Amino acid sequence: MPVTISPSKLRSKFDIKALLCKHGVTNLRRRKTIREVEDDPPPLPPKDESKARRRYIESWQQLYTAFEISQLARAPSPDSLASTSHEGAPKGLHPSQSPQSTAVFLTRQLRPSQSNLTADNPGSGLQRETPVSLSSRAGVRGQAHAYPHAQAPPTPPHTQPAPSRIPMATHRLPLARGRVPERRIASTPDEIELRRREALKAKEREEEQARHEEAQRQARLKQQKEEVLRRYAEEERLRKAALEQQLRRVAEERKRKEEAEREAEDLIRLSIAERRRAERERRVEETRKLQAWRNEQTKRAQEMSGKREEMRRRVLGERRALAQRLNATVRSEGGRQVHMSGWVTVQAGQGAVWKRRYYQLDDDALMLFKNPEELSLPLETVALATIRHIREWQEGYEELEGVSHSFAVEFGGGREAWSMFADSAQDKEYLVALLSQNASM
Repeated sequence: MPVTISPSKLRSKFDIKALLCKHGVTNLRRRKTIREVEDDPPPLPPKDESKARRRYIESWQQLYTAFEISQLARAPSPDSLASTSHEGAPKGLHPSQSPQSTAVFLTRQLRPSQSNLTADNPGSGLQRETPVSLSSRAGVRGQAHAYPHAQAPPTPPHTQPAPSRIPMATHRLPLARGRVPERRIASTPDEIELRRREALKAKEREEEQARHEEAQRQARLKQQKEEVLRRYAEEERLRKAALEQQLRRVAEERKRKEEAEREAEDLIRLSIAERRRAERERRVEETRKLQAWRNEQTKRAQEMSGKREEMRRRVLGERRALAQRLNATVRSEGGRQVHMSGWVTVQAGQGAVWKRRYYQLDDDALMLFKNPEELSLPLETVALATIRHIREWQEGYEELEGVSHSFAVEFGGGREAWSMFADSAQDKEYLVALLSQNASM
């Protein structure tokens, strides 16, 4: 017998089992019991036999109710009436001579609460006609029509039908009195033929109507299809026209854009050509002007050079004449022939310091002293034979332009030039004239 375990206890046991499994200890009997509890299906609920019985009764009630409201429960068919007459008549007798019809119909008496028919009044003297009586009357009517000279069979007495043992329907749908179909009666062959022909004609009319409706439907479908095709063709035509118009518009726009771009390119090309021409003309004009300026500068330089050379020759001539006059006034000092003496400021080489010195110029050298009282020992002696040129500031010594009465003395043998200036212009002219005459230029 399986053991019933609550979920909380089962969970706690599973937790304990997991803990035991980690250490390798497992109770086989408890594990088997838990597996049996898990494998058993849940018990089925108890069967309710009353529902099956109720469904069985309801199905019979529905069947009997449908049989009651149908025409079979109200009037027999001609075939069943004829077959019943033949089977029930004794041998040697005509079916019309049958003392009593053996047709049996299943029916029941309707309750007043469930019936929609008018209840019979007991005092009116009217009796309810049963299916047996109706069939008897139909048989008598048929026999009278078939054998007009035959004697009608006696009418059977009215009997109350036995109550039915079929389960009654407890709930029925009520029917209106006008919707209850009338009871069928037996028809003659002529009526049957007439009904058959009418049914055939009705069928033909229905078929004709169906063919006509089908033709109309096909025509309508054809018309709808044609309308759809026409609409589709119209939409396609409009779409193609719109597409062609759009393509034309795009082509015109592209053509207009290309023309505008071509015109812009032509304008740019013309502007570039014009700019190049103007630039070329400007360069030519500048070249012409530069060449003219160069020619003018060359001519001016030649003129200046000629004037300078002429001036130099003239100054040189004047200085030679001056030197000859000065040589006539030579005096003797300490056994030397001194042509000229005085003060001069000297800057030797690339030095930045100007030094004021007292000088004496004789036939061979220029001697520089610190002052006139110390003439025994000169500070610097410059041999006249080493002097190559006497230069003015215009001859490459522009730094002497701002120094008054200045000049430059160039030496040979790689010695750097000296810059000098005198106290007056006369002193400068006398000193330069004597240096130029005595120097080996």
